[in-house]
Amino acid sequence: MASERTARTAQTRARIKGALVSLIGEKGFDALTVSDVTRRARINRGTFYLHFVDKYDMLDQLEDELIQNLEQALLANAPADATDACELFPYETLLAALNLVTGDFDFVRAIAGRGGDPDFSSKLKHVVEGLLEQGLERTGTALRSDEELPLAYAHELAISHVLSIIDLWLERGGTETPEQLARMIVAAKDISPSSLLEPSVR
Repeated sequence: MASERTARTAQTRARIKGALVSLIGEKGFDALTVSDVTRRARINRGTFYLHFVDKYDMLDQLEDELIQNLEQALLANAPADATDACELFPYETLLAALNLVTGDFDFVRAIAGRGGDPDFSSKLKHVVEGLLEQGLERTGTALRSDEELPLAYAHELAISHVLSIIDLWLERGGTETPEQLARMIVAAKDISPSSLLEPSVR
């Protein structure tokens, strides 16, 4: 009986989530209403309010669920040991997180994109910051900083390539596989802007 109730709850939340994704794509989160969601999900308002207080609570709960799953995936797939600073963002750890995002791609793309939640980028940044802190602790290293590059800016540089690559991947519709993207993020740590330059062909 309890398992049936759990299954029905999961099914209802999945329908609500699917309705939210499609409505964000059509009109943006700010413009959608609870009535829009219930009509699209084909549930009554009473059922909606059994799960959420309002549309903002719906968004927060669904985002928090995603973030918790990401953090659990990162912890579960952290390498047991690493001594090289290049392992700050290990391939297998990134791959686990990206596989999870791929499994919920439509939702992540909707809330991260235009019309979604402007605050979601901060939540995603917090996850990447946690991954960086894990890497620094595991490898026994610290971010280098000096007068020309204070620590706060060094920290931002250390995570910016991860966030930028993921943002573009979402914007492009996830055209690359999680494996390709994880390799790209790992490789990007060794690439400086100047190394991307080459003579133009005229």
